[in-house]
Amino acid sequence: MNLRTRLLLVFGGVVVVAVALVSFAVSAGARRAFGQLDDQRTGAIEQQFQREFDVEGKALAARADAIARSGQVCGMALALSAAGDTAPYLNLARSLASEQQLEFLEILAQEGTIISSAQWPARFGLREPWVLGVPEWDKQPAFLRYEETPQGNELALVSVRESNSDKCRLNGIDRKFYVVTGRRLDSNFLGNLILPEGTRLLLWQQPPGSPGQLLTASGTTQEIPPDLKPVMEQARDRGTKLSRSVRLDEGSAEIFSARTIPLLDQGSSRPLAVLIVASSRRALVELRSQIRKIGLIVALAGILLSIVASAWSATQISRPIEELSSAARDVTAGNWDRKVYLESSDQKDEVVQLVASFNRMTDELLRQRDRAIQAERVAAWRELARRLAHELKNPLFPLQITIENLMNARQQNSPEFNEIFAESTSTLLAELSNLKKIVGRFSDFSKMPAPNLQNVDVNRLLEDIARLFAPQLSSAANPIALTTKFADGDATIAGDPDLLRRAFENLVLNAIDAMPGGGTLRIVTSASAETLTVEISDTGTGLTEEEASRLFTPYYTTKQHGTGLGLAIVQSVISDHGARISVVSRPGEGTTFRMEFQRLVAHSRG
Repeated sequence: MNLRTRLLLVFGGVVVVAVALVSFAVSAGARRAFGQLDDQRTGAIEQQFQREFDVEGKALAARADAIARSGQVCGMALALSAAGDTAPYLNLARSLASEQQLEFLEILAQEGTIISSAQWPARFGLREPWVLGVPEWDKQPAFLRYEETPQGNELALVSVRESNSDKCRLNGIDRKFYVVTGRRLDSNFLGNLILPEGTRLLLWQQPPGSPGQLLTASGTTQEIPPDLKPVMEQARDRGTKLSRSVRLDEGSAEIFSARTIPLLDQGSSRPLAVLIVASSRRALVELRSQIRKIGLIVALAGILLSIVASAWSATQISRPIEELSSAARDVTAGNWDRKVYLESSDQKDEVVQLVASFNRMTDELLRQRDRAIQAERVAAWRELARRLAHELKNPLFPLQITIENLMNARQQNSPEFNEIFAESTSTLLAELSNLKKIVGRFSDFSKMPAPNLQNVDVNRLLEDIARLFAPQLSSAANPIALTTKFADGDATIAGDPDLLRRAFENLVLNAIDAMPGGGTLRIVTSASAETLTVEISDTGTGLTEEEASRLFTPYYTTKQHGTGLGLAIVQSVISDHGARISVVSRPGEGTTFRMEFQRLVAHSRG
């Protein structure tokens, strides 16, 4: 990706992100503002409903009290106290309801028996025990309840008042009667409320044994929308106010914000009905759509400006930057003599200064490279000399002692000269053999052969190595348990079987040396579609983090006797196969060598 493209992405990205953030902030602010407006509307409608509820309740209470004081009721009380026959008063409630313009009116005896019912005269003689549960009805406000009518249960706003001797001013009458007045809570009641534009008012009634019905302020019964039904049921079950976004009209895309207001029964938390205030979100949807359109237009304009700005910026700085990038790649590839030339008269220009700094850097790198190469050569010769001196010192000392003993025995004409001579020559041959091995190891490390790649079954190769070391492991003074787990299926890679065998055997020997007190040696392979992994682990003493990091360094060893070339040779073999080797170890927890080979099948070179 060139500089011009990156500048275009940066400029365009900044514009798009800024426009998106502004659009989001405006949209979120509009959503909050509309939410607050909905809350205000709902609160105003709820207050208006409560005021209407209170006004109607007081009117019902006043009418109930007027009926309780009326001459008809007082005359009935006087007559019933003398004769006790209630049949003549069967239609009294209907007559009084017509006079007082009441939809519901019932007169009950002291024990709660219906004397007269305006809405359903056939209820004459039925008992209403609920009126006996309140000691002083004259002090109670109006409340909601379902009234039984020939058409079924209807939700009503009800007020109860008592008729007694004090109200009728009749001496000798100690009986008490109840006057129950009420009016329907239906569409007519809702129609009295003033609603803002875009707001709907719904009332969900669910009398006992009924599936319920949804009334509107316009006087129609609406089918319950699928989105609204669970909201109303939750409001009914919880008795709390809820707010949801719903669709009220089937097939319409218009969304309403529905707020539920449970209407509770007297003295309980059980809702008898649910009032729903639904505010249309059409204005919010249209506003958010306009915000998105404006944001899209601004973003497109910003992108066009970004193209122009990026083209101009790229013209000014892209060429020298591209030249610097090419020069940096050349330096990385090893061409440290690379220079960048820029024609400009403004020496204070940042790009000119950058080019000058780059050229100074390459000059300094050349000087440091020469010094580093010289220092590395000196250090390498010193390290080699130190290692050779250390490795050769061990066998040379016994050689010197043996020769001196042999010379002393000869000068002293020792009678045991022949025995001393034989023992000395054996020692000399053994130490010369050690010298030969040391020289051979250094020689092998200096001329590691290139691998002769062919198809190698790693599982079979490791099985052969496991069988080779199994007797040695089991017969040791401190036996070592050998466990193997090989990958299923094909485990073939491109490799040199001799070099791989040498590397694996070296790792197995290292693992054995790390467990002088016994332990467990594990050889595991696992395969994927692209790689084959080999793990050789032990439960020995383990290594510190510093020791593990230096483990593959030539001439570095953690053993008392060793050249420090074994693991360096292993790493060289694994690297020549295009694989990767790593070590995981902790003190006291053992060591694991992991090798990852690419699953490539090679053709033998013959």
